[in-house]
Amino acid sequence: MNRVHLAALCLTLIWSPLSLTAAETNRFNLLVFITDQHHAEVLGCAGNPIVKTPNLDRLAREGTRFNRMFVPVPYCSPTRFALETGLYPSSVGLGRNIDQNEDPLRLREPRQTYHHPLAALGYHNHQLGKWHLGSPAELKCFPEATTDENDFHQLMKQRRKAAGDLLFDAGPRDGETELLGDIYLTKATAEAHRQWRQEKGTPKQDVGVIGRSRLKPEFHYETVLADYCSDLIKRHQGEPFAITYSVSPPHAPWIAPAPFYDQYDPAQLPLPASWTNRPAASAETASARMTRIYGEAGFREYLRCYYAQVTMMDWCFGRILKTLDELKLTDRTLIVFTSDHGNMLGQHGMMDKTLVTLYDDLMRVPFLMRLPGAIPAGKTVAGLAQTVDLPCTILDYLDAPPLTNVHGASLRGLIEGKADGRTAVFGERGNPDDINCGRMIRTQQWKLCLVRQNGRELYNLERDPEETRNVADDPANAEIVKTLEQQLWQHMQEIGDPALPLKRGNPK
Repeated sequence: MNRVHLAALCLTLIWSPLSLTAAETNRFNLLVFITDQHHAEVLGCAGNPIVKTPNLDRLAREGTRFNRMFVPVPYCSPTRFALETGLYPSSVGLGRNIDQNEDPLRLREPRQTYHHPLAALGYHNHQLGKWHLGSPAELKCFPEATTDENDFHQLMKQRRKAAGDLLFDAGPRDGETELLGDIYLTKATAEAHRQWRQEKGTPKQDVGVIGRSRLKPEFHYETVLADYCSDLIKRHQGEPFAITYSVSPPHAPWIAPAPFYDQYDPAQLPLPASWTNRPAASAETASARMTRIYGEAGFREYLRCYYAQVTMMDWCFGRILKTLDELKLTDRTLIVFTSDHGNMLGQHGMMDKTLVTLYDDLMRVPFLMRLPGAIPAGKTVAGLAQTVDLPCTILDYLDAPPLTNVHGASLRGLIEGKADGRTAVFGERGNPDDINCGRMIRTQQWKLCLVRQNGRELYNLERDPEETRNVADDPANAEIVKTLEQQLWQHMQEIGDPALPLKRGNPK
């Protein structure tokens, strides 16, 4: 056999899926939980005294929590791309959301994801719920994607049909004046919603729907998906599996059913410290206009529904964790929880996410990892980390072949208390020709943002953690601006960012 044939045989052996049980391979399983627009501080384990997240708090007690995890882009598709590939989205020209399966930038072969080496090792890969990257069926590592989608929707259809009259709660409550689909609105939110619908320059999705869902929680999409996830775990309990349970909440529409809706009193929810800090540069963004239209009463209802959605998602996670416990798979399953970006919860007088400044409220997300015996319990990591690091970290802990030519690095060293030499993380939004094109560098102390529409922004995060004072024009900070810009340009050059021509001081 010549060298060419030998090399081909080796590659076939490495990348061909194997039919081995988890015991035969001695491999850990993988379970990834992903939410959308989850603010990093809306977790009990993050010190939030109001939100109820007992299952995520359990993961934090039994695993490790990062309190400085950042996404590369403050919206869905680019960050989900980074999570799968370990690449900064700008390096492949992905500066926007993917809206259709025919999108030329969708994630498909031959692009490699961290699920590809897992499939080659015999893992049963399942991507459940939100994908926002086209269709997982276009990747060879998800051979059951179409079956999963069909079987899940059949399960949901059957469950709702069997419920009959028990599908919904009783009628409207005092103060609920309108029924929009299956959502009860108060007088204040109904009137604000009508005004919001007349606004120009708002997101494609109607993010102004805020109210109580009359659909009982056990019939919501996310609940049925959690039960389908549990069914998959039972099916693969003797084999290595890698399952991603990905959902939209906390996300528009801002709705939640009882009993989660009833666990929060809008009047008792505190406004953020930066509520009255409303920068002129953001005054006409959709997020700022939405707050003005809905007023404090509408905003408090929005905040109530947001908290309720987080608690409901935690309840869904609990259904899945219970299955792991019952099957005695807890000690053999690596669990990862994160979100694709954050959300404005009144900070700087804004709601939702449609703004141009790269605030930590949008860029920082929750991140938990649990693997008993391998990942320390009850630990909080203060080091800087990014979503591009997740694929490398997951493959590291699963003892799987690493991806090549990635921008991320394994976080295992940080988790084990070792310094990894990282001094900054980076953010991006928009393509080079977008008016909102921007780039960010963030260290432990400083954040520099270059946004075409806003110019240069510099925040001293030690003195001003709420990012209320832009000190970019302070002569005393000239040297730090110069240093951060040089580091940002170097990063952009290394990853092949097409926005590199952004110029100092006045991005163009």
